[in-house]
Amino acid sequence: MVKLSAIFAKLKGVKNIQLIAGCAAVILVLTVYFAFASCGGDTAATGADDADLSDADYCTAMQVRIENTVSQIAGVGSCSVVINWDKPASPSHGFSSAPSENPKPLGALIVCDGGGSTKVKLDVMFAVSTLLDLSIEKIIVYPKNTL
Repeated sequence: MVKLSAIFAKLKGVKNIQLIAGCAAVILVLTVYFAFASCGGDTAATGADDADLSDADYCTAMQVRIENTVSQIAGVGSCSVVINWDKPASPSHGFSSAPSENPKPLGALIVCDGGGSTKVKLDVMFAVSTLLDLSIEKIIVYPKNTL
């Protein structure tokens, strides 16, 4: 017990102990978060890991994943997403010996209920830009036809 009180006495003498303790708490929380956080996202929407998918499956899975994510943004409503890929999505024949890289997106078109609002357009553009690693000028958002 004497050692513990001596440690507390030394800690009281340290300048900015509250700042140091706060930083330590933040580091601890971030370490725990990143240790248990999933990097792959929700694979239940696609039913498989992206690494196990053929090009066609990968492209479709990404489109569905983005539609589901974007439709959850405030003001968007339902949406449709079309992504232009750098290589055609062809079904895998299963006899390719070399592992292929996933196709890279070249552009995206999003049609959504809230697409007439500038705020919604910007929110959707930034979200899709982040998800696909595309520049903003390669993403177009249009409002859905209400007829």
